[in-house]
Amino acid sequence: LAETLLPQIDADDARAIARMREALTKAGFDDVVFEYEPVGAAFSYAARLDHEEMIVVADFGGGTTDFSVMSVPAGGGDGMKILSTGGVGISGDAFDARIIDAVVAPAFGKGTAYTVDGFGGEAPIPAWLYSHLRRWHYLSFLKEESTVKLLDRVSQGAREPAKFERLVRVVEEDLGLPLHRAVEGAKTRLSSEAADRVTLRELDLDLPLTRSNFENWLVEDLDAIDGVLDKVLAKANIQAKNIDRVFATGGSSLVPSVRARLAAKFGEEKVVGGEELTSVAWGLAARARQVFG
Repeated sequence: LAETLLPQIDADDARAIARMREALTKAGFDDVVFEYEPVGAAFSYAARLDHEEMIVVADFGGGTTDFSVMSVPAGGGDGMKILSTGGVGISGDAFDARIIDAVVAPAFGKGTAYTVDGFGGEAPIPAWLYSHLRRWHYLSFLKEESTVKLLDRVSQGAREPAKFERLVRVVEEDLGLPLHRAVEGAKTRLSSEAADRVTLRELDLDLPLTRSNFENWLVEDLDAIDGVLDKVLAKANIQAKNIDRVFATGGSSLVPSVRARLAAKFGEEKVVGGEELTSVAWGLAARARQVFG
């Protein structure tokens, strides 16, 4: 573990590292060095430098957004320092969930009602069923026996049965992953298009989606991300104007409104990328070369 570069790790991280080291040892690796992804990204960026810079590595991944304020030497050699780090569990998956809440869930019957068997009255379809749509792997929880019985009961009295049948089929046919891939694909295309559609042939799904609406749904998430970034800068005792560059990496950094927030804080000319999907792997390879020769 590169103790000179990394901040103190907590108990959960230490346990995870111990488990990974044990697994790698069993696989035949006897010389293991762990490194944080932001360090890998920083090595990728620093390789192009001929002078020292103070940078922010902004890593927008699938599950988390992480920031690191770092001093990086020319070429990514010795002398790299982490001044502060911080993160939040909001990024690509949370952005997908916003699309599901606003566009997909209503097409699956959210907000509609069903006739309550034996009572003759109506009740809203339980909203908690749709919360499981927000993460594809949560949908397996809906296969629990009591929930399957509820789905069947609602199906019998659904006021909009075609919509609710989509939810039932997602559960019964394990279509959660294809559904999320369709959502993610539409989100990705919105980075270059003003509008797109969430389509999934298996469910007869074809839902319009616009970038302007998507950006409105993200405001709360982006505000939370901004708050973490402010704390990371404050922890490093540095102001945004004194940052030389912001190196944005991770697929979610390509979302235009994400990039716009960084530009608003640091200045558009300071925000760089270009290797959003490969910088961490490239930088970790460079770091390994430095460590092992």
